Amino acid sequence: MLLNFRLANVLSFRDDQRLSLIATELNDGSARPLPIREGRRPVSVVPVVAIYGANASGKTNTLAGLRLMRQAVLRSVAWINEESPLRRVPFALDPKCATESSFYEIDLELGGIRYTYGFEIDDERVQAEWLHAYPKGRRQVWFDRDGDEIHFAGEGLRGEKQDLVRKTRPDALFLAVAAEWNNEQLLPVFEWFRDNVWLISPEQDLPGRQRFTQERATRDGQFRDQVSRLMAVADLGIVGFDLKSLRRGELRFLHRAEEHTASLEFAHESMGTRSWFAMVGPLLDAFQQGALVLVDELDASLHPTMAAEVIRMFEDPEVNARGAQMVFTTHDASLLRPLAGGERILDRDTVWMTEKDFRGSTQLYPLSSLRPPPRPNENLERGWLLGRFGGSPRIAPGELVREIGEALAWVK
Repeated sequence: MLLNFRLANVLSFRDDQRLSLIATELNDGSARPLPIREGRRPVSVVPVVAIYGANASGKTNTLAGLRLMRQAVLRSVAWINEESPLRRVPFALDPKCATESSFYEIDLELGGIRYTYGFEIDDERVQAEWLHAYPKGRRQVWFDRDGDEIHFAGEGLRGEKQDLVRKTRPDALFLAVAAEWNNEQLLPVFEWFRDNVWLISPEQDLPGRQRFTQERATRDGQFRDQVSRLMAVADLGIVGFDLKSLRRGELRFLHRAEEHTASLEFAHESMGTRSWFAMVGPLLDAFQQGALVLVDELDASLHPTMAAEVIRMFEDPEVNARGAQMVFTTHDASLLRPLAGGERILDRDTVWMTEKDFRGSTQLYPLSSLRPPPRPNENLERGWLLGRFGGSPRIAPGELVREIGEALAWVK
């Protein structure tokens, strides 16, 4: 499970910023305990984090930063000789950042062991890379890299290492090279990047997710039944797949009519139906694998009621028995509203804000860091809309109308 993600000099992040999924004392029950400790304190992690903020404040870039980190790891294996695997987007509003390295780091819990893995890269090479493991809570430095020098401390990382060092190019990550050569200790961290991260955005990857769900439903009857149930629960009038069409490679759904069922071509379904179908496949896969799902603009894909239900799925320990997590961006204030009886859809320590500082750099912070923090019974929706927590557009009522009016008058 993901514990922390840090980045600096990446996209709109000039300075070191951290997204943490470790639960705080403000958590009201959604966190689940892990078999690891920070010092003497047991660690619990939240299954869901929501990121709010004004337009262009850096919400999407938080998810994109993790995607860039993942791509750097995977491309270190798939590179072509003529092309560097390194792809980075440094902070653009400070010219000095173009010559400075970009920084990424994650904390993971895998199989009861905590790992801290990170690296610094520029446009041409890996400047630094490190992996520390914490079996039984004690830190072991498995490797520390400084440019072309890779150092191993103690007996934490076993087996032949110098041959892997020789195989590692200046522009390739040692973790990926070691995994390519089947180093058993480093494979789990590499495989987390390869297999356990889904990125869902409203439009960019929609065809790919639709194709994944269709292909998996075609070959896996249990998965197909699960998709059918989730499509029907969404109150879309769908009762199941048209199996004859599915076996021919065509995607059609059966719809309930007055006295019969009718088969409807997928292209003729509503955008909402197609979006939900494209999301259901990755969600089911995440629950089966215990994966991390990154959803950009959850409110663009789902009605608020459906979004709340997806959050509940991740928070339900029976549905989410394998520890899947979701980090999503949204403008949907209704998810911050307390329900009848005081229940919250989102715990206070699962809500984060993005805001630009005077340099145009994104600052990322949780509500739990505010002083004073939100009260247990506070209406977070009202607080956010009134600007108490930040992460809101800095615009006075009527300001946009006046500006547009003046612009139109000038055009005339």
